[in-house]
Amino acid sequence: MMRDPREYAKQFENASYSSILKIKNELVSSIKDFENDKEKTGIKWNVSPGPDVMYQWNLEVLGLIAPMVAEAFRREGE
Repeated sequence: MMRDPREYAKQFENASYSSILKIKNELVSSIKDFENDKEKTGIKWNVSPGPDVMYQWNLEVLGLIAPMVAEAFRREGE
């Protein structure tokens, strides 16, 4: 079973800017990989959860992490 996106993102609420930025970049990389996989075949499509589910999960987490990146930037910039 996959972890709830809100629960996952919550652990980064007070993280440093560089830590949150690293997570954001990993999410963006995974999202790009999925979007650039034109064939959508192969062994990775025979696992559960599938890449399509992971893509949706990554998008949800990115939506939760993005405001945290901005907040950490403001917090550390002061």
